[in-house]
Amino acid sequence: MPEIHFNKEKGSELKLFTPGPVHVPERVLNEIAKPNDTHRSQPYSEMHQMATEGLQKLLYTKNECLIFTSSATGIMEACVRNLVKSDEKVVFLSIGAFGDRWYDIGVLNGKNAVKEGVEWGGAITPEFAQGIMEKDKYSVVCIQSNETSTGVYNIIDQVVPILKDYGALVCVDATSSMAGVKLEVDKLGIDVCLASVQKCFALPPGLAVCSISQDAIERTSQVKNRGFYFDFNILLKRNKLHQTPTTPPIPQIRGLVAQLDYILNNEGLEKRFERHTRLGKRTRMWVRDMNLEMFPIKEQFCSNTVSTMKNSLNIDFGKMVSMLLEKGYRIVNGYGSLKGKTFRIGHMGEITVKELEEMLKILTDIIAELRLNK
Repeated sequence: MPEIHFNKEKGSELKLFTPGPVHVPERVLNEIAKPNDTHRSQPYSEMHQMATEGLQKLLYTKNECLIFTSSATGIMEACVRNLVKSDEKVVFLSIGAFGDRWYDIGVLNGKNAVKEGVEWGGAITPEFAQGIMEKDKYSVVCIQSNETSTGVYNIIDQVVPILKDYGALVCVDATSSMAGVKLEVDKLGIDVCLASVQKCFALPPGLAVCSISQDAIERTSQVKNRGFYFDFNILLKRNKLHQTPTTPPIPQIRGLVAQLDYILNNEGLEKRFERHTRLGKRTRMWVRDMNLEMFPIKEQFCSNTVSTMKNSLNIDFGKMVSMLLEKGYRIVNGYGSLKGKTFRIGHMGEITVKELEEMLKILTDIIAELRLNK
């Protein structure tokens, strides 16, 4: 691995094609660098309101939107602590490492948690979802829209309506798809739709957001021992004033407002979603040309924001990542148990198809060299 160190003067000069954090455009960094007022000031409240109203437009929802000083994992825990009563069951429909993490959060919080899933590389199908809901009574269902470890996108548009038919609250972790893939919260009836901002939003980490339905708000008031930091009711009370209960990362929220304005009024939502679709397709075309294999077992399950590839060429992925790093680009090895068996390319945020093609050309030469020297 080449020696890459903290650059005090310039910051990182690598071109990131990772599943997150991703490259943050200079215009956003400039916004974040601006001075701010305090989090109890009128200027902050105005900014907070702009952020939550922008999120409503992004998510096609009239539900309230909340801002958290945490990663998305914090809201995953908030869903468990706020929505599951002691005499109820919560089921986690897992297709990878982050679905498993959500289940672990349920167990560690002492909830009556059940994990149901499919082989990694697969997705939750409508038939699978219906079979699970017929087995038992679940008050809450937690599911990823995009599983970052496997590069699988669940067919949320088809699955969520089935889950709702059984009267469950549905929580969707859209961390690696929100702001990159269209997700119509109100149309689907999603109760909590959550994400952190260091992926498709192309913002620095440290901030997470979610929408929350009236049904979820009502359930929260019935649940005991919700804690403090992630209590939906406490957050909602302050949200009415366009504030947060504790001091938030104000510069990141300024960046969020700027990025939402850019997404909604410059690039446009449909064009942004289409660009991510093209990025996903272009990566899969490259995979086929290289005689590699996608990790998802079906084309229809492949994510348009992060691609996970098998080690079908039997090359040293660690060496490959290292050689690409020497060229100024960072991709990543497989996540957790998939390390060495897969590698991942993130194509989300502000990446263009042209930038992706430039990186893939260099990666093609590196793979050719590794195969020649086997």
